[in-house]
Amino acid sequence: SGGFGIVWKAFDEKLERAVAVKEVAVVAGSERRSRRADREAQAVARLSHPSIVALYEYGQDGDATYLISELVHGQTFDEMLADGALSDRDIALIGADLCRALEHAHRAGVIHRDVKPQNVMVTEEDGEFRAKLMDFGVAHLTSGEKLTGTGDVVGTLIYMAPEQAKGKKISSAVDVYALALTLYEALSGKNPI
Repeated sequence: SGGFGIVWKAFDEKLERAVAVKEVAVVAGSERRSRRADREAQAVARLSHPSIVALYEYGQDGDATYLISELVHGQTFDEMLADGALSDRDIALIGADLCRALEHAHRAGVIHRDVKPQNVMVTEEDGEFRAKLMDFGVAHLTSGEKLTGTGDVVGTLIYMAPEQAKGKKISSAVDVYALALTLYEALSGKNPI
């Protein structure tokens, strides 16, 4: 669970597969929170890439909004770094996956705005670690209405580009900056900020 919702492991009985269900509770008087869940679904629905967690379905009821997505078996990047489980080569491969994921997202008009080790799932395939970017809860669509006002700051401060932290107009460069900080931290053991 986090500040924006709770993620549950579930089983899709129709398609007979394990899924992840992100539940975003409806908060009285908080239309913005509900619109952000809508925006997350719209952002991820634009994307189809092996290094981005896939969205399968989206729905609402009176109590919550639900995003049903691919269940990724693995650990978050920050958990693996804390365990010392990754070599420099592994980190480079994960970084390459994340570069491709962000390139795809940016071409589709999606800026993640919260790239950090906690938002990256790492799996192992054929003896190599692979990355999947997740949690587009504060994503910005380059076309469409804004969910944050001028001066609003969303994301995680320690990974934020200066223009994002100042609430200024952003571009895909904020994700590249955050990825650079993430990889620097992964390779050196500390965040330079």
